[in-house]
Amino acid sequence: MSDIITTTYEGPDLDGYSCSVAYAELLRALGKDAKAHIWGEPQLEVQWILKKFDLEQAQGPIENYEGLVVILDMSDPDGLPGNIKAEQVIEIIDHRKITFEDRFPNATSQIEQVGAAATLVAERFRSANIQPSKESGLLLYGGILSNTQNLSSTATERDRQMAEWLKELSGASDNLAQEMFAAKSDLAGDELQKTLLGDSKVIPVQNKMIGTMQLEIIGAKELVKNRLQEIQQVLENFGQENDCDYAFVNIKDLENDSGIIITFDQETLKLMQDVPGIEWHGNLGFSSQLTLRKQITAWIDERLANS
Repeated sequence: MSDIITTTYEGPDLDGYSCSVAYAELLRALGKDAKAHIWGEPQLEVQWILKKFDLEQAQGPIENYEGLVVILDMSDPDGLPGNIKAEQVIEIIDHRKITFEDRFPNATSQIEQVGAAATLVAERFRSANIQPSKESGLLLYGGILSNTQNLSSTATERDRQMAEWLKELSGASDNLAQEMFAAKSDLAGDELQKTLLGDSKVIPVQNKMIGTMQLEIIGAKELVKNRLQEIQQVLENFGQENDCDYAFVNIKDLENDSGIIITFDQETLKLMQDVPGIEWHGNLGFSSQLTLRKQITAWIDERLANS
C-alpha cells in the first residue's frame, strides 16, 4: 500500500479526478510513494475521457485506510470519502472561496481562487520543472476546460496559461471541450437523476445547511422545459434526506454562458430572490451573471452573514 493517497470528493468531476491522478504522479516524480484512489462513480465527463483516450482508471476505495492523505478540489472534512478522517490529511489543494482548512489539524493548504484546481496542480509541475505524462496532461487540460466552461469569463489568466501549456504537451484536439460537453449533456432516462445526485453537495453556510446540485450541459432550457418536475422531485428528496435548510439546482448552459436556478420551496426562493442578476419566474431563476454554484453559494454566505 502507498505511503500517501491522493483523492477528492466521492463521485468526482473531471477537475477533482484529474487533480488526484496527476498529483500522485508528481509526488512519485519527487520521490514519494503515492497513488490516486477514487471513491464513487466518476461523473460522465470523466467516464467519457477515460474511454475516448483509453486511459487507465484510477484505483478505487480502500477500506479502513489509516495512512496519509492529500485532498484536491475539496476542503470540507464533511465531504471526505470513505472512512478518511481529517487528521489523516496532510495537504489540501483547492480553489473555492468557502473552505474549512482550519478543521484539518495536520494539513498544509493552498487555497487560491482560480478557475480550476487542475491549474494549481499544473503549476506545481511547472514549478518543479517536471513535465506531466501525456495522460496526466490531457486530464488536467480537460479539468481546466470543464471547470472554466472552455476558458470562458470564469477563467483567470493563470488558467489560460496552464491550459495552453497542457494542450501543447498532451496533443489535445481543438474541439476537446465541445466533445466533452456533448457527452455530459446526454441525460436520457435515469441518467438525469444519477448526474444530479453525482454532483450534489450539502454545504454548511452560516449555521445553515445548503443543499446544492449542479448540471453543466448543452441545451439547459430544453431540459428544464421537458423535465422540470422530475428535477424538482430529485431536489426535494435530496433536501429532505439531508435535513437541508435551503436547496437549489444550478444548471449551467455551456452554449451561451447562462444559468438556470431551480428551487422547490418558498424558503429557498425567498432567500435567493435578491441575488443580483437573476430574473425569477416562479421557482425558476434565469441568470447571465452568477452562473456557477460556487458564486451563488458565496453570495448566500454573504446574505446570511448580514441578515
